[in-house]
Amino acid sequence: MANFATHLNVSAFVSGIGAISVGYSNISTPNDVFIYFCAGIVGGILPDIDHDKSTPLKILQFFFSNLIAFVIVFKYVNKLPVLNLLLIWISSYIFMSLFFFFFKKITKHRGMIHSIPAGLIFWFLISLIAYKFFYLDILKSYLLGFFVFIGYLTHLILDEIYSVDITGRKIKKSFGSALKICSTNKKLNLITYLILFSIFISLPKKDILFYLIKGIGNV
Repeated sequence: MANFATHLNVSAFVSGIGAISVGYSNISTPNDVFIYFCAGIVGGILPDIDHDKSTPLKILQFFFSNLIAFVIVFKYVNKLPVLNLLLIWISSYIFMSLFFFFFKKITKHRGMIHSIPAGLIFWFLISLIAYKFFYLDILKSYLLGFFVFIGYLTHLILDEIYSVDITGRKIKKSFGSALKICSTNKKLNLITYLILFSIFISLPKKDILFYLIKGIGNV
């Protein structure tokens, strides 16, 4: 299995190439390119959130706990007193901390978090959040989520590559546990695909998404 530094470096390399390529189009500013690059790096470490003691989990728990708290407080910033906003921030942070606590309890390393459907869930979910809460342009929202997915996919591919012992000419037991579309747990498969379908039908302006996918396919 590739380590944290390897995932970080390779995802930075892949997302960097992708972001620069998008930068040559007329739809992205230099700031957009940098954000896409960062999104790819985040995606590159995201699958390891199913590892209880991993560095990515600690980083993402801190980041998302503060991000969700900020988004909620920002929504009410001109409507409530400062004390109320502070209480909302603390409550939101505690809620997200509890969420990650139970998340660690119900997930296992190389489970469905390490899968292509999970990568698609993060693509669509991040695009939806960017559009609904941060008011990004719809195409930029989909591109943001796409770069997270590219980083995510890079992580899964790396894990599969490291599952093959080239020097010993053998395949490790972990082979096939990362770049997959389902697991041996049927209930978990059902839940994963229900979440994916629910988020997908909630996406706005899907024609833009299909336009983006078609454009990627023609590259």
